[in-house]
Amino acid sequence: MAQKWMKIGIMTLASALLIQGTTTSLLNTNVASAASSGSNLISSKIVKLNASAYLTIRDVHFLMQGKGKVLVYSVSITNNGNSSLDLMDYWLRVKTKTGKSFKSSLIESDKDKKEVAAKTTQYLTYYTVVDNQTKLSDLAFQVVKWDFSAANYEKVLGNIQYPANATDKVTPYQAATMLYDNNKVRSAIKQAYITKDSNNAYLVMNVLLENVGFQSSDLSKMNFFIQTDSLSVYNVAASGLDQTSIQPKERKIVTLHATIPLAVAGKALSLVVAQNDDASKVQLPVGVFALPTTKPLVAAPVGKTRMVYVTGTPVNTLTGQAFVSQGTSNKDVSLDFTLTNIGAASVASPSWDYFIVTASGTSYPLNYTREENAVLLPQIEKTISLSGQLPTNLSLSTAQLVVKSQATDKEKSYIVGTYSLQSTTQQGTLGGSFAYNDFAIKLNTIQRTPNSDHDVLLANLTVTNKSTISQQIPNLGGYFMVNGVKVGTEQKAVALDNSITIAPGASANFVVYSDIPYTTSIDKITFVSTETIQDKAGKQLYQFSAQNLSEVASKKLTDPYKINNLGKRSTVSVTKTAIFDGLTKNNFYAELEAVNNELRTSPIAQLGGYIVDKNGVVVPVQFATVKDKLSPSGKALLSAWASISKKFDTTSYKFVLGQSITTGTSGGTTTPDNGEAANSVLVDMVSYPLTATATATTNNLSNIQFPGYTLGLNYINAFLNVTGDYQIAGMKMTMDSSLWKSTDYEVVAGDHKVLIEFVNQDNSKLTFSKQFSINAASENEEQLKEAINNPLTLVFNDPDVQAKIQRYDGYKLNVYDVFENTKLLVASKDLKWFVTTP
Repeated sequence: MAQKWMKIGIMTLASALLIQGTTTSLLNTNVASAASSGSNLISSKIVKLNASAYLTIRDVHFLMQGKGKVLVYSVSITNNGNSSLDLMDYWLRVKTKTGKSFKSSLIESDKDKKEVAAKTTQYLTYYTVVDNQTKLSDLAFQVVKWDFSAANYEKVLGNIQYPANATDKVTPYQAATMLYDNNKVRSAIKQAYITKDSNNAYLVMNVLLENVGFQSSDLSKMNFFIQTDSLSVYNVAASGLDQTSIQPKERKIVTLHATIPLAVAGKALSLVVAQNDDASKVQLPVGVFALPTTKPLVAAPVGKTRMVYVTGTPVNTLTGQAFVSQGTSNKDVSLDFTLTNIGAASVASPSWDYFIVTASGTSYPLNYTREENAVLLPQIEKTISLSGQLPTNLSLSTAQLVVKSQATDKEKSYIVGTYSLQSTTQQGTLGGSFAYNDFAIKLNTIQRTPNSDHDVLLANLTVTNKSTISQQIPNLGGYFMVNGVKVGTEQKAVALDNSITIAPGASANFVVYSDIPYTTSIDKITFVSTETIQDKAGKQLYQFSAQNLSEVASKKLTDPYKINNLGKRSTVSVTKTAIFDGLTKNNFYAELEAVNNELRTSPIAQLGGYIVDKNGVVVPVQFATVKDKLSPSGKALLSAWASISKKFDTTSYKFVLGQSITTGTSGGTTTPDNGEAANSVLVDMVSYPLTATATATTNNLSNIQFPGYTLGLNYINAFLNVTGDYQIAGMKMTMDSSLWKSTDYEVVAGDHKVLIEFVNQDNSKLTFSKQFSINAASENEEQLKEAINNPLTLVFNDPDVQAKIQRYDGYKLNVYDVFENTKLLVASKDLKWFVTTP
């Protein structure tokens, strides 16, 4: 009995001594990658425990940490027998060549492993703290079995000496299988690069993790370190492992990054994969991977792809040429950055930061639109449009595009990649064009037009679809530079055509405009075409330079003005212009005939314009609004007018006519519906030269022309109005009125009125008048009826009329077209008192 208890005690001691083992990396027999590693060399040495069981040292690693130089090793015990193997009969003794021995501890999770079942292999992991002088090649592992027939109760079954020419490091880019979390995880460094600044070096590694075991493993306890040959250790941050597990047969690529001193960057470095043992507060290295020679990251050439990993998914990245728009104090830069997911599954689109970094290390951030919950779909390109501002003297040929991850509370940012830059020569002159995706974009004109208290710069663009299929209208915009200075902000292009697509070979017209002070002097004008991006600066596409503004096309008065925009196609002819003299101001008047050239009933495009004399005085012209739609080939008669100063030189002036588009005050939008003030801008302008010619006045009262109407006055008689007992109450005129509407027009725009005026032809010039409405009845005015020979009586009450008349000889009957407080004399004839004129 005493011997039994003695054996139990000795076996307990043996179990404790067995915890003094050392491990090297035991590779999976299917992994031939680390053939030159010490793990493979030492694990090939076995010690038989009995006829059917043997022991090997699988892994042996050092990791410097808070407890000191920690040695961690794992033991592989294989039992090929038919019964379980009692581990209480065996232990390991760890010694050095000089005779030093070290006390080892079994990790907490392995303490319950007391036997090896038949036909299985069991792994045990131990750790111990050694002195700084001890090397792997100094270590020897002595396998001992209890033998009570021996004097010291032990029998040495064999020794495993760590090979002198071996290393525990896995060859760069090669794979090894690690014992992690009681499971097997295969790992390899897939990519490693280094970048530097004046203070530190920044190491980025992408590491493969593959679960080759039979159970899932929690990766949250997996830690990584950079270790030098002299055992200096630097922390490594791992992206996205804090709540990650890996399932059997699953593969993950993990991105690691570390900040190391510049002096260390050129030395031999190793990546140590460790498992955090909570019970012992020790980091247990489970794999050591030699890093490849970490040369500084070379910038990817323009147009060449660089593969990076996004959450473990391989993604090809590519930068395009940078487009630069030069200003006086800075220059705008824009470029595309393309990502293509070359993996098999979708991955969340990364929120990276982008910088242009000069050779001296100065960084300039670039902006782009960040999409929430965006994904990179397999084999589908995703283009990010970057934009920013740079100093005017910065040359992109010596700068780089640097892409960084975003810093978080847990992780610092790291460099994802660097890319060479090359500025494009995407610039031309007025009238030129450039290719953009499937379109050709041409700048037709850059014009300047007055608009109330300021001027407007206006770029007219034609976009042609060069493909064989219909294309959605592109998101175009742009901005102007006057004398090298950017004017305002980027504005969205306004479509002049009512269309959402452009057919193959077809074109669409757009305008981009910007307000400027009317006092601005322009020596050189530049227009920069952009692709607009919501809530961000647009992507610059092309720069058009011109020394001078485009002239407004001059036309003869007989030439019609044509609007060719889809949905608004029409022809407008100026049929009449006149200057009316007033007491304090004069009035400009014009009549225009508009024809609907669309194949369907459509509204006429809103017109706008101004008159300008040879001294440069500009007066805006108002146009009557046509609310009704016109049928195909239908006509409308329009009126336009303006009040002008007596100093306006009418001997030679121009009538500038164009299409008026109504936008919001910010520009580039359609008519606002949110209460924002509207702002009209003239596009596609033409100029008609005019002079103040005498207005044609007819004396044929039976055929008086009004806009859209003809008025006839016949059988006219003027006499005193006698009432009651021969009391003179005033004067009276009788006549027959004929009014008929022209059949040429579907719509007559503008509220024209008829004013009939009596003027006695003596020295006192007694005058009476009465005004009539034509188009609609008014509370204060009598409406002329559309009728033939309709009796019309004009009564002018004035009891003192006889005192005001010197002679009852002749009088003049004047007929005026009254429009917007302007009187136009259209007919005049001398008549006799008391005589009925046929």
